[in-house]
Amino acid sequence: MNESEHSALAHLAERAVGGDRQALDQLLRELRPRIVRTVRLVVGAGSWAAEDAAQEAMIDVVRGIRGLRNPAAVHGWALRLATTRAIKVARRERILSLVRPLSEQADLAATAPDGSSVELKQAFDALPPRMRAVAVLRLYTGLSEHETAKALDCSVGTVKSQLHDARLRLATALRGDDQAQDAPPPQLYGPVGGR
Repeated sequence: MNESEHSALAHLAERAVGGDRQALDQLLRELRPRIVRTVRLVVGAGSWAAEDAAQEAMIDVVRGIRGLRNPAAVHGWALRLATTRAIKVARRERILSLVRPLSEQADLAATAPDGSSVELKQAFDALPPRMRAVAVLRLYTGLSEHETAKALDCSVGTVKSQLHDARLRLATALRGDDQAQDAPPPQLYGPVGGR
């Protein structure tokens, strides 16, 4: 995001915090593609759970906008809300996938909606939700390590470690090494939000 886009979002957020409904509508139009794509990447694109989570994240933004203390931080704040929502849904979906019949899982994995390779999508979807969130925020949305740490309420070291582990797991899975499946999961440093 360039400086003028950042400034425009901050201006819209400032007006929306003050109760300007038109500014809020415009802010939502600007943030929506970023929020939806972030949530889809964390939850797993192509699922109803991802679409529902994206809508819930947009509702979270509407509900929380009046409490935003720093309108200049609206982009990171909105992505934090979206990521928090997405991680909750991704964890729930991961549990459900353990009880879902194998034939259903095969049908869900058969196609990648964005045209990317099925193997990459499967490897990415197999990452633990928090690790996936770190990868999305750093690699897709372009947040810095500090911004990602703030969005996930963790340390910069945790962000670095999670991103390193995500890259390693993806590379291993794409090479076809079975060791990726046998490796113990990296230590997660508590749930998002410090709760």
